[in-house]
Amino acid sequence: MNLLCKYAMCFILTASYLYASDIKIDNLLEKAHQSKSEGEKKMLIEQLKSELAQVNKQAREESDAIIEAKKKIPTKLFDGSK
Repeated sequence: MNLLCKYAMCFILTASYLYASDIKIDNLLEKAHQSKSEGEKKMLIEQLKSELAQVNKQAREESDAIIEAKKKIPTKLFDGSK
């Protein structure tokens, strides 16, 4: 039960962080779309690439951690009667 609570808390924190990251990415994308000057647009696109790479790296690390944790979970129930 304790493990389930930890997974649920991890999921909630991850979801809230990713939602906040999506808002920041959306803001950068909108600013890049509305900018008039070419230099500012390139700068905003570079920031957007950086943010997307960071979010992608974090999501990949979290998914790898989940896969590793699932490998540690026993697939068969313990039968102590044998």
